[in-house]
Amino acid sequence: MKKFSIIVLCAVSLAFLFGGCGGSKQSEKAIVWPDPPDTARIKYIGTYRSEDQFKSSVGKSLEGLGGKNSWFSFSRPFDVTGDNHGHIFVTDAAQGIFMIDENKSEFSKIECKTCTFKTNNPRGIAADSNRIFVGLPDLGQVVVLSHTGELLDTIGRRGTFPNPLDIVLDTVRHRLFVVDNRLHQVRVFTDHGDSLFSIGTRGYGDGEFNFPQSLAVDKFGTIYVVDAFNFRVEIFDTNGTFVRKFGKQGDRWGDFAMPKGIAVTADTNIYLLDAQHHHFQIFNNQGELLLFVGKYSAQNDGFINPVSMFIDNRNRVYVTDQLNARVQIFQILQTQ
Repeated sequence: MKKFSIIVLCAVSLAFLFGGCGGSKQSEKAIVWPDPPDTARIKYIGTYRSEDQFKSSVGKSLEGLGGKNSWFSFSRPFDVTGDNHGHIFVTDAAQGIFMIDENKSEFSKIECKTCTFKTNNPRGIAADSNRIFVGLPDLGQVVVLSHTGELLDTIGRRGTFPNPLDIVLDTVRHRLFVVDNRLHQVRVFTDHGDSLFSIGTRGYGDGEFNFPQSLAVDKFGTIYVVDAFNFRVEIFDTNGTFVRKFGKQGDRWGDFAMPKGIAVTADTNIYLLDAQHHHFQIFNNQGELLLFVGKYSAQNDGFINPVSMFIDNRNRVYVTDQLNARVQIFQILQTQ
């Protein structure tokens, strides 16, 4: 026992020597867009990869001595959302559902304790202060779980949703949107699972979709849908009536090659990810390009196959950077 205590003491001493509180970090150059001397509008602020980064050097050393040498980490992060109360939720298409508690600096996997089915192949996710809504293609349903993993409800019969890529909760109007790209449709429910209406069928005309990918709702209830293989964003009013569209296929700024995730800010600027261009573009509400952020990169200045995005109530942008197995975080800067 005395020998073990000595080993622990040595490990703790080494942890403080090489990575503890007394060490100093060299200042790093801020990553911002656009480049100086222009006024910065977007700033990179962090990355989430695994449970490991939330543990202190001492905690890692002690857990290593206790036999634990692996932690939860992202493999194929797909969709990201938050409850605007310090909880970020991420679906990982290879592992399941993760929650990052930013208040407590904790990274955990949500296991459904009362489910008779597996949740290890999820797609879209939405959340409020006590529920998470997860699309499960293997089940063909949306399941409703508590933050601690208890099954609360299901939406749709089994097989209803062959590929529910995105789920969006409009907490103001108590609506839930399910984007299924194999159905080429958006289904709209109350947040308790009662069916309201559907938007779209497969096609190329106004109000039609060709493999829709994601959706956002602004403060007015306006609905924005990424119509991926038509290379455009379609905009609908709160009742699902087509209003307008913008975008086209191409390689120039403002064009789309493989549009994926979408988010809308409080001032109704539109943020759109492109997995082939490995960046997100920012448009005003009329579809005019304002700025692009990122490039093909494994560093913090870009992405490799970004899939989904979420903007919280503090103007932080979360992006699932799938082939880099991480979530990137940016701050929208307030400018005059």
